[in-house]
Amino acid sequence: MDRVLDYGLFKSAAVIITALGAFSLFRALARAHGRSMSIRHIAGPPSPSWIFGNMLELMLSEQYGDHEFDWQRKYGPVYRLKGCFGADELVISDPVALNSIVNSSNFDHSPVTANFSKLMFEGTSLINVRGEYHRRLRAALNPGFSAAGIRHYIPAMNKAAEEITQALDLDVSLPSINISPMLSTASLGIISQAAFGCTPEELGDEFVQISTRSAGMATHVDKRIIVLAGLGKHLPQWVWDAMALLPTAVLTELRRGKFLAKQVGRRIVQGKLSAAQQGLELEEDMFSQILNPEKSDPKLTEEELADNTSLFIIAGQETSATTMAFGLLALARNPEFQDSLRREIHSSGEKTEAVYNNMPLLNAFIKEVLRLYPVLPSEERIAIADPVIPLTDSITTSTGDHLSEIPVRKGQIVKLAIAAYQRMESLWGADAGEFNPYRWIHGTTYQRDAVGPYGNLMAFFGGPHVCLGWRLAVLEMQVILCELVGKFSFKLPEGDNIARICGANLLQPTLPSGEKGVRLQVARIL
Repeated sequence: MDRVLDYGLFKSAAVIITALGAFSLFRALARAHGRSMSIRHIAGPPSPSWIFGNMLELMLSEQYGDHEFDWQRKYGPVYRLKGCFGADELVISDPVALNSIVNSSNFDHSPVTANFSKLMFEGTSLINVRGEYHRRLRAALNPGFSAAGIRHYIPAMNKAAEEITQALDLDVSLPSINISPMLSTASLGIISQAAFGCTPEELGDEFVQISTRSAGMATHVDKRIIVLAGLGKHLPQWVWDAMALLPTAVLTELRRGKFLAKQVGRRIVQGKLSAAQQGLELEEDMFSQILNPEKSDPKLTEEELADNTSLFIIAGQETSATTMAFGLLALARNPEFQDSLRREIHSSGEKTEAVYNNMPLLNAFIKEVLRLYPVLPSEERIAIADPVIPLTDSITTSTGDHLSEIPVRKGQIVKLAIAAYQRMESLWGADAGEFNPYRWIHGTTYQRDAVGPYGNLMAFFGGPHVCLGWRLAVLEMQVILCELVGKFSFKLPEGDNIARICGANLLQPTLPSGEKGVRLQVARIL
């Protein structure tokens, strides 16, 4: 998201805001102040700045969570912090509260998130629709992402894993290798083949390049972007709609990307329908499964399926690749566990989906990486009614009141602290901030009401908007990590080349030079 903001979206917004005048801005901020009255007595960190609030600490810390995780330990799983211009925002990592919010129709995407999604994806894509239409669309797309459906994609995953092996063999003599680009290329190949039954080259270079750039837009944040994003929460919708039409370079590219995605989607859908009319057997990719009347009900129109083309590519590429990069970094930092995992891989025989799912160390490792390094570390929601948020345990306000639930007013911004929830010591143990895959084997993980679909984690979010492709992502990581760890060893490089955890909207491993990725010493062992 922020790269778009950095290159023109909110530059244009600032011009429009100025044109609207100070009256409109102060009116919006006054409304925000009124909304925050219901949470003003909830404890939270002091604000060092009226303009920035706590946002610089939250979003520009040297390593993600430097302040946020400390705030959670000090103030608990529900606290208040200051957004820009004195706005009170509620931060929540309480599991009961999180579950309530993600399953409630009284909350929706915040204005900045919602409008950015509309810029990137068609209005009828899964991420942009709500209510009954969302339920129907999700049900129609589900066959391609079901437990039975994803088994058909293992050959594409095996092929991608072998290609990474070949690429590493070419560079294995180097002092260190940035593993991230190879993982991104592999994930792109997998989602292209799995979703559409074709290679990235067949999708078209321009479409792939724009999609790849779009997938990396949420990794840069600076003070100007924070201020403009703060203002963006108070803009009326007509301003957002007007900004979407501005002829800036990045907005033009985003519109071009949507146009190309629609073209590519239509071409793929029409090709598969034509093959079916000729009596040819459809392939086992997602589009083919969804278009197959024997497997998909309710049906999708051609346009509805085509409208989700770019969503499949962008959502399916960088998230899995980034998680695997964090995973290999964790293995390099923990060589004893790496050796144990390798022994399990070598002793498990020929790999099938059932074998992957019955490898305790492998699955414990994947869950632990997702727990410590969720690609989406937080998500912002806005109350669209006057809901009441239930809590696991009551909290005490600055006035001495004990609250077992929190009433909030329409328009209140709520931050769902996903990364902080997954590091709560009360849920995950005293060593919640440490890498310890054995917690999943010994049963010392959060076992109460399910918040997310996989291991009670929110790495794939939760509720009706849970990541549709979470099973596919897990299987992809199982296949590729088994291939890589089984054939190579990974060590930390010498010198100042060890990646940090950076990013405010999406977590990214980042080298001291600012380069995105993970550099590791790689050696062939098999």
